[in-house]
Amino acid sequence: MINRFTLNNIETLFHTHYREWCLVAYSYLENMDEAEDVVQDVIEKVLSQLDASNEILNLKNYIFISIKNNSLKRIKKSKKITKIIESDIFEVSHEENLIDFEKSTYIFEMLGTLPDQSKRVFELCVLEGLKYEAAAETLNISINTVKYHLKKGYKTLRSILQDQYLMLLITAVCTIL
Repeated sequence: MINRFTLNNIETLFHTHYREWCLVAYSYLENMDEAEDVVQDVIEKVLSQLDASNEILNLKNYIFISIKNNSLKRIKKSKKITKIIESDIFEVSHEENLIDFEKSTYIFEMLGTLPDQSKRVFELCVLEGLKYEAAAETLNISINTVKYHLKKGYKTLRSILQDQYLMLLITAVCTIL
């Protein structure tokens, strides 16, 4: 049994189910303006095919599935756009890489100026990410001694690097690891 739908039938369906269809689209898109746009696009498509030889068995189900599919297409399209935007934002130039490398090299040279024990504690706790207890056990010293040498290392580096490079130290270490 194939039904031919008239403009009045479609208009009645539209007024009866518009809110329901918008909520279906919203459940996918999480944006009511976009959801309404999807519903209107689908209805517009149905109206443009009204005179065509395409015969639809169940117009309500056809519209429902079209709304679902168009919502999913919009999500897919927005994800592609987001990926393109993110890749443009986070693209690091060769010059920035070179500057970061020079800063990292300078910071590691400054680490070499620390006394041996402070340097070793700093390397274990900051660069390798060991807990104070593990560093103390590795070096056969107390936890308080680890804290002392770490504090001394930070203080020395802070004075050498003049505060502006202290944050660079942390970021350089994180990017190298």
